[in-house]
Amino acid sequence: MKKIILLMGAVLFAVSMSAQDYHKLIAEGTHTVEHISEVAESHFDSVGRDRGTGYKPFKRWQYFAERAMDETGKLKSPEYYYNELQNYNARINDEGIASRTVVGTWEEMGPTYWSATSGWNPGVGRITSIAIDESNMNHIIAGSETGGVWKSTDGGSSWTVLTDNLANIDVYALAIDPLNSSTYYWGSNGGTIFKSTDGGSTWTLHGSLPAGFVNKILVDPTNTSKIYASAQSGGLYKSTDGGSTWTIIDASATTGYDFEFKPGDPNTVYASGSQFYVSTDGGTTFSIDDGLGAWTQEFVSGSTTWTTSDSNQNNTVSPRTGNKLGFFYISNFSTPVTRLVTPSMNLSGAVNPQVNFSYTQVNWAGDIDELRVLYKTSVGGSWIELAHYTAEVTSWADITINLPNPSSDYYVAFEGTSNYGRGLTLDDISVEANNLGVVFSEGFETSSNEFGSGPKMIGVSPDDPSVVYVVEASSGVFGGFHVSSDNGNTFTKRNHSIVNYFGYDSNGFDSLGQAPRDMDITVNPNDVNDVHIAGINTWRSTDAGVSFSITSQWTPGAAFNENIGYCHADVDLMMFAGTGANAKLFVGTDGGIYVANDPTNVSSSYYTDLTPGMGIRQFYKIGISQTDPVVVTGGSQDNGTSTMDVNGNWKDWLGADGMEGFVDKDNIQTMYGTLQFGSLYKTSNGGSISFSIPQPDGKGGQNNWNWVTPLEQDPISLNTLYVAFDEVYRSVDGGSNWISISQNFGANIDHFKVAPTNSSKMYLAINGAFWYSTNGGSIWTQSSLNLNGGRINEIAVHPTNPDKIAIATTNSEKVYVSTNNGLSWTSMRWDLPNFSSQALAWQNNGDDGLYVGMNYGVYYTDNGLGNTWLPFNNGLPNVRINELEINTADNRIYAATYGRGLWRSNVYDENLSVDEFEFNDFTLYPNPANNEVNLKWNKPDDVSVRIYNTLGKIVFYGKKVNLQNGFKIDVSPFDSGLYFVKLNSDNGEITKKLILK
Repeated sequence: MKKIILLMGAVLFAVSMSAQDYHKLIAEGTHTVEHISEVAESHFDSVGRDRGTGYKPFKRWQYFAERAMDETGKLKSPEYYYNELQNYNARINDEGIASRTVVGTWEEMGPTYWSATSGWNPGVGRITSIAIDESNMNHIIAGSETGGVWKSTDGGSSWTVLTDNLANIDVYALAIDPLNSSTYYWGSNGGTIFKSTDGGSTWTLHGSLPAGFVNKILVDPTNTSKIYASAQSGGLYKSTDGGSTWTIIDASATTGYDFEFKPGDPNTVYASGSQFYVSTDGGTTFSIDDGLGAWTQEFVSGSTTWTTSDSNQNNTVSPRTGNKLGFFYISNFSTPVTRLVTPSMNLSGAVNPQVNFSYTQVNWAGDIDELRVLYKTSVGGSWIELAHYTAEVTSWADITINLPNPSSDYYVAFEGTSNYGRGLTLDDISVEANNLGVVFSEGFETSSNEFGSGPKMIGVSPDDPSVVYVVEASSGVFGGFHVSSDNGNTFTKRNHSIVNYFGYDSNGFDSLGQAPRDMDITVNPNDVNDVHIAGINTWRSTDAGVSFSITSQWTPGAAFNENIGYCHADVDLMMFAGTGANAKLFVGTDGGIYVANDPTNVSSSYYTDLTPGMGIRQFYKIGISQTDPVVVTGGSQDNGTSTMDVNGNWKDWLGADGMEGFVDKDNIQTMYGTLQFGSLYKTSNGGSISFSIPQPDGKGGQNNWNWVTPLEQDPISLNTLYVAFDEVYRSVDGGSNWISISQNFGANIDHFKVAPTNSSKMYLAINGAFWYSTNGGSIWTQSSLNLNGGRINEIAVHPTNPDKIAIATTNSEKVYVSTNNGLSWTSMRWDLPNFSSQALAWQNNGDDGLYVGMNYGVYYTDNGLGNTWLPFNNGLPNVRINELEINTADNRIYAATYGRGLWRSNVYDENLSVDEFEFNDFTLYPNPANNEVNLKWNKPDDVSVRIYNTLGKIVFYGKKVNLQNGFKIDVSPFDSGLYFVKLNSDNGEITKKLILK
């Protein structure tokens, strides 16, 4: 039931080896963003940029990479930021600031739920990993791509974030120690792995794989020092010391996706990347399994032009000059030469052995014009020709060849006059002898069983531990489904040749998909035939993968009409937890975490959304009203555009990826929004109904425009809007009609701003170039600003001085200010940490107050502070700040974060009285301390408590702690020395020194 496809692809092999995979370049972390983008664009020139090609995920990566790169054009490693944040914490603590009340009063504004109106794919935020305590199904941890690790102890009814203080809150894999449920592992980007031994209260950077996004962490339930981890574009790794150090399982494993144990037998380990691997000795060794059982596929290395002088192969075939050879190989040699296919057999003592086979589907377009059967009696011996076929036919059928020497090597050689990228099919092969009978036989009558080279995921079930399923992808779409009933030794490929289960269509008839980003498989622990797979939607088979039916659709309306579950699009993972009647199916998607409590009964209520309570929205941009109460609109990745009304309630009014938008300055019921690549939308009733508006010159929505397209409202004129593509357009009728007001700049405009007090003053940025206009856009002048290859991340125009501009940049100076429209610039680098400056906002306080939002925190300066920046982070997670806006009506600053939703704080006010936050009200004793320290604060406020060592590392974190009656902390695990104890409340922060003996 197999066929073996022999690829005679010298050309294809060479191309695949020389082509640069931009995913691999990203994972390596040593290339410039520009180089990676060039390689990626070349790839998409070949495969196209339509939906399902992977172009959108690349553009997301490129947008954030260009904003985060340093002055060399490269991205800093996760370890770099981990150390930089610790260094900054240590510096701030060592400055001896005892108490401050002007550090921010940040509070989370959501959304932590979804409420769809005219949005078509509602969700809370992206979930990339889930781990469930099998001894307590209510104990769940879930990871958000850029929102950290979250914990629930009530089965997902409520959630607590665990990682807001860390330098890295990008989460791709999670695991709970099977023998100690207080120990967590968390895999991030750059191969980094974090560990917590106290249920997520504190974390350490525990170990690191060489590169890649950590996809899976699997802990051996019988020996928790043995851990396996896969990394996309990084490889497959194992650790025997609890994750401190890692080694690759096989040199060929250059990418990694999945690990699974054989149920009940952790000595048998299955692994997958672009190949499938099996270990039967507890992970000591792994072998590649191509699905052919005893047959393995090995491609010819070295030169493909074989001559008598080929030192690598020691062959004496002597084909015609320039000819190429491919081989089918039968061997008994202990040191075989390079081969294509090897059956495992023993011909010792065989009498009159012979091989019988046929070739079909010979493709002569590759210039395969001869077939020769050769053998030799020793590894270094000469080749002897047994048969020679020259007829140019499409098949050679029923070939029988006697094997003169059972201990020899035998080859079938295909000789041609040029490189070939074609193939043929080996069919009906057997090896037999008079005294032994049939030694080996394979029929290969039906569909191909061998694995492809695409990403693979693995499914197993304790209902039958010998069964292994593998689902694989091909060019982003469904590539095949394989089943093994002998512990992964041999596989049968199911026939799904015309169906794509990774796309949008409920019948599988489209050609779209985003695998391996959206791809997984899981098997019911109670029924090995009940198999679930996922791509954009989720699917189920009740006959071991012979057929599949859809179980969810990506829009609520379609799901209801088809009587299947609604589950947000783009399913990253699926997993069963529990056994028997308690078995549940959990799904992680770009919209949140869902559960099928009764996974064998599909209906319109199949999935329940467990995400409410998580603040994990990835906002690109926000727009706020200048009213009190405020109205906010915000665009986010994968979860569209949402609005918070005057009552603080959220609803979703656009789908897709939400980008720039704003609330109309004259009517808070009117809002504007954009999708990726600049598609324009509008609502006139607070988001209950949305509609598209015309695109200037038909430009919006096409993938050759910027991922985030600038959209602004004129601060003075009624119904006047601006949108920037490669030129600036203006509408004076609320977006119904547009005219160009600038020249064509020959490149996409990244940022565009209009001065709040004079709409004749306009500013824009293209990469690192700054342009300004003083006459409403009729004439544009380029500034002499030189960022030495850096880019501009943000433009902020002063609220009262239209000639004063601040820019955030990617070069080492971080922030510049100009007072003359951009003719000249002054660096404001000063004492900012070496993070990435992303967003800016001016405060109209008469003192040129300026905020900068970075990839870690917000910082403030003004004329009265001198050349220094104050951390303005009280209560704010360490999350990317994409935009800052100030509402002068409620006197608050709003932050759009990429991963933790919307946050707001009172603005900086130097007149706040420190008497309200007395240093002496906070006491800690004994000091010095040995085993425990007591904290007490004579205030009713709940506070967060952090203890830092002198290196700036957090060694203890407590959230929402009340200290009125005292609070004890066990410090016995900490080394002796100096520590800093910091309290944060809504009013400010206090830091005191602690000495441990």
